[in-house]
Amino acid sequence: MKKNNVALASLISQIEKDLENLDELASELKSLTGKRGIVYSRARGSILHDFYNCCERIFRRIALDLNSEYGDSEKWHKELLYRMTMPVKGIRPRIISDELASDLDEFLAFRHLFRSIYGFELKGNRVDNLVEKFGPVSKKFKREIKNFISGLKK
Repeated sequence: MKKNNVALASLISQIEKDLENLDELASELKSLTGKRGIVYSRARGSILHDFYNCCERIFRRIALDLNSEYGDSEKWHKELLYRMTMPVKGIRPRIISDELASDLDEFLAFRHLFRSIYGFELKGNRVDNLVEKFGPVSKKFKREIKNFISGLKK
């Protein structure tokens, strides 16, 4: 196997492992269904945080392995997300749709909030709203990433 093929196979394996991790997060979130209280809110917040971390880890791997960079500005997280919606001519197609990027942007904003406050400060319906969106957004994410991987395998 050529060096580039080995690197590509490694990238695909790492992404597929991260997609399995999303299944674990979904299982954990489901186990918290119907449970109320600050401890459960904190737990759901942690899972939502981990969800975006997993998505971003995949994006960083793609950016580093295929683009050779992912930026270093103060807003690199948001820039990375939206760069995944753009094809890089001669290198790779777009990774995700604009619609999915918009959905994921909500999880990115929550992750930033979650890192910046104490868990007992989680107020309102923000966690509950994102929990409701988690299933459809994670399924869409997995579908679009799997489509990307299929393209890489060709």
